[in-house]
Amino acid sequence: MEIAELFFYLFSAMILGLGGIVAFSKNLLHSAFALFFVLFGIAGFYVLLGGDFLAMVQIMVYAGGVCVLLIFATMLSNDISQPEKSNLSFQTVLSVIAGGGFVLLLLAAFEKTTWNVVVPGEMSATTNTIGKLLLNEYILPFEVISFLLLAAMVGAIMLVKKGENS
Repeated sequence: MEIAELFFYLFSAMILGLGGIVAFSKNLLHSAFALFFVLFGIAGFYVLLGGDFLAMVQIMVYAGGVCVLLIFATMLSNDISQPEKSNLSFQTVLSVIAGGGFVLLLLAAFEKTTWNVVVPGEMSATTNTIGKLLLNEYILPFEVISFLLLAAMVGAIMLVKKGENS
């Protein structure tokens, strides 16, 4: 067994196990911390696939930013320690039927698909290539998205300011 295959199984077990904690934990704070490690495991998959830029974005934006935001929101909310305020669904039978149907559909799709096996080439850093593409070939969409994000931030500030005056 190669080291990459070992890490693949390690990340898979980590994501599946902690994903179960996210889905079935009665404590929202435990779910938020488990989600952090699930997203960190997904970044490990990106590293195994040679996507160093995507792995860093996954860690900084999702594992870092989104999970910290979820943890702060959970800690600042009222009465999160009470078991009545759970994130569990009580429609267990319907959920099992829907999940089983989805799994059967996926298995049928996997069975009918012809998979092309490609031998991977030499891995190299992708950050330099992505940076050159963003600032040369895709500069217009990059700038349009930056103006869209700027407009969203200005709109959010205006909504907050309007709420303070009320």
